[in-house]
Amino acid sequence: MNKARVLLADDNLVVAKALAELLEDEFELVGVVHDGCALLKAAQELRPDVIVTDISMPRMSGLEVARQLKKNGASAKIILC
Repeated sequence: MNKARVLLADDNLVVAKALAELLEDEFELVGVVHDGCALLKAAQELRPDVIVTDISMPRMSGLEVARQLKKNGASAKIILC
């Protein structure tokens, strides 16, 4: 069984590292980014199954990234935290 491909986004490095450690055993962690613009670019390039993102991030919020991705037809499930 293939592991779900997860992209993680959080501007707090401590939180991002902790979440990555929690997720890496059960999921394929394809990337960790620290701002909204990097998340948008990584999501388009990496095509993850799931995106776990902070709502409030620099340069573009997690909410705005989610709107943009869905508008562009991305199929990833998005978890906002």
